[in-house]
Amino acid sequence: MSFEDPGSEACGCDHEMVFDFADGGLEGEAAGEVRSHLRHCPGCHELYEHEVRLNAYLGSLDFPATRSCSVHRTVAMALPTRSALSRLLWAALAGTLLVLAVVYLELNGTEPVMMVMSLLAACWGFVSGSADVVRAVLAAAGPTLLLVLGFGALADLVVATVAYYVRVSRAREA
Repeated sequence: MSFEDPGSEACGCDHEMVFDFADGGLEGEAAGEVRSHLRHCPGCHELYEHEVRLNAYLGSLDFPATRSCSVHRTVAMALPTRSALSRLLWAALAGTLLVLAVVYLELNGTEPVMMVMSLLAACWGFVSGSADVVRAVLAAAGPTLLLVLGFGALADLVVATVAYYVRVSRAREA
């Protein structure tokens, strides 16, 4: 185990050993060494207490038997997420960076509005061209598709007629 000075704030402890101890996965000398270290290291003791509380909470949850391997919704909702303030700060940072990028492009003569319009025109050209290709393929294959659908409908009619007569003849026999 790699424990340094227990009095220092960043003791450089082996947190995996603390996690294993909290899960009950250590025995004997290794467990005694971690237990001794926890008495002298407040950071590791706090980590140990947090892990024990988390294990107790997760152990108290009632999970229905599922066939999927995904995380259960209750566990996913219990995981910590970013606060609303930090989300707002990240959104403000992203918006600021976007404005700075537009200003930079404008000052360098790139004209970002024209660049976006050109990209949109290119996308529209791709969609329009694809629609023309699909229209041409359907126009060429239309008569063939109509013929195949007609034969399919005729085959369905024959199968339905045979099934009807079989059902009627079995009803008469019974």
